[in-house]
Amino acid sequence: MKDLALLEKYYKVLSSKKRLHILSLLKKEKSATVSDIADAIHMKKFATSQHLRILRNLDIVSTRKRGSFMTYRLTLKQSPVITQALKFL
Repeated sequence: MKDLALLEKYYKVLSSKKRLHILSLLKKEKSATVSDIADAIHMKKFATSQHLRILRNLDIVSTRKRGSFMTYRLTLKQSPVITQALKFL
């Protein structure tokens, strides 16, 4: 039952067009700051941060601090569901 709950969370995350845009951008650019992502997908920084938080909570993206900036990147080890979705982006 735990696997079904996790699968449901993944599908909910992937059902957002904005989050798919973020994943597509990170796949292409390898890493980016919140500002870079927000500018690229035409969204406010706060809203972008909220989407990134959701992706981070499921270990789909990870962070790295560079000076005073936090950069986001796709987590290297992904679940099969996310790996399949990334192939289409």
